[in-house]
Amino acid sequence: MDYLPTHPLAQHVRRLDPSELLQRLTAVRRLSDERGLRVLGDGGRPHAIDLAFLPWILTPAQASYFRTVTHQMVEALRRIPVLYAARADVREVIPLTAAQQAWTRLAPPLRRPFAVLGRLDATATFDHPDWRSRFQFLEPNTVGVGGVYYAPTSCAVILDVLGDLLQRAFPRRRFEPMPDPRDLLVEEIRAINPRARRVALLENRDFITGTDEFGNLASSLGRYGLQAVVADPRELRLSGGRIQCPAGPVDMLYRDCELGELLEMEARGARLEAVREAVRTGRLISGISWEFDHKSCWEVLTDPRYARAFTPAQRRLFRAHVPWTRLVREATVPDPQGRPADLLPYIRRHQSRLVLKPNSLYGGEGVVVGNRVTRLVWERTLAVALRASPVHYVAQETARIRVERFPVLHRAKARMAARHVVSGFFFNSTRIGLVGRFSEDPVVNVSRGGGLIAALRARTST
Repeated sequence: MDYLPTHPLAQHVRRLDPSELLQRLTAVRRLSDERGLRVLGDGGRPHAIDLAFLPWILTPAQASYFRTVTHQMVEALRRIPVLYAARADVREVIPLTAAQQAWTRLAPPLRRPFAVLGRLDATATFDHPDWRSRFQFLEPNTVGVGGVYYAPTSCAVILDVLGDLLQRAFPRRRFEPMPDPRDLLVEEIRAINPRARRVALLENRDFITGTDEFGNLASSLGRYGLQAVVADPRELRLSGGRIQCPAGPVDMLYRDCELGELLEMEARGARLEAVREAVRTGRLISGISWEFDHKSCWEVLTDPRYARAFTPAQRRLFRAHVPWTRLVREATVPDPQGRPADLLPYIRRHQSRLVLKPNSLYGGEGVVVGNRVTRLVWERTLAVALRASPVHYVAQETARIRVERFPVLHRAKARMAARHVVSGFFFNSTRIGLVGRFSEDPVVNVSRGGGLIAALRARTST
């Protein structure tokens, strides 16, 4: 069997005395807080992120399969800048302003090493026989990837609290975390600059809410022999070709900031020559070429007009696992069956099976699920989308988001809860990692009050 049903672990959890279950749930909450699984709420106040009591468990076959398909998707995304440069219709689908295009032209050609740490969000889950067929890739995220510190820390907490139950449930298995995204980041740094010793983690300090992992990430990179500091892009200076931050010179930059944020800083008078130099010399992860990761990339992958740009294996993957997606605009486009359709009437007719999403925002911001809103709300959102200002929107087929049940701590008591779950596959040029997320809302995001699911690998004990 190429998957591992998790009901043996769930049975051991159900057999726990209520007081012991409460103790373990409390331990998960306490360790999560102590180890920095926190987000910043209103006013910048930190609070613990909920961590699912039951982890996801992948077999070697599953880990190998998702490594293959994730990198097929990544190779496809590497084609997008080439297609953008060559085809006006792709430039229409992936709209960049003149200022954004000017920044992307600073970048050296895409080549290995990737200069990327990214995440592909998906609906994949793993404890059922049709794990290979019943999932979709929802969207790409190659800038400001959340979870790089949270994912391995979640695994450590769950192994500390549930390690004994895992061994009782699966006595012939041993468990370890999925590959650590910090390892993937450092691998890219070393591939680009083997001599790198100092790294600046760039975040926009105008934001005082949301995820809060860069400080812990900087501290934890010390075990790799790297000195990491957290800096705002506006704090960097260029001196004799060297990039300087307030704490001293740095060799590489890893960014949480998207290009739109950098442009806004420049519009307010900030001088970002040091960041521009990092782009020109390939010292920025993720490189600026990965700014083509708009949700509308999925239109390029799912429109027959562009099929010849991709390999047969990639096209099979797109047909099976990439939802039909179109940039919202007045146009005639192929519908999900490949038939010509006027896009706007199609979006209106099929509200119940579509989602409207801002094309390049993140954190679940602005997402409207058609079957959960009134016609009035749908029409208002479509009107906003048609203005294409300040952001464009996409219409996407609604994905099937699985619901899982597990114990949660609620007002100092244990109770069972049902939550929507999604997966996020971290990637660099060679490997993948994984983090799960859950929420009561089908738009699942930690910044919107969602939680994390630890992802473990199961190996046969020797």
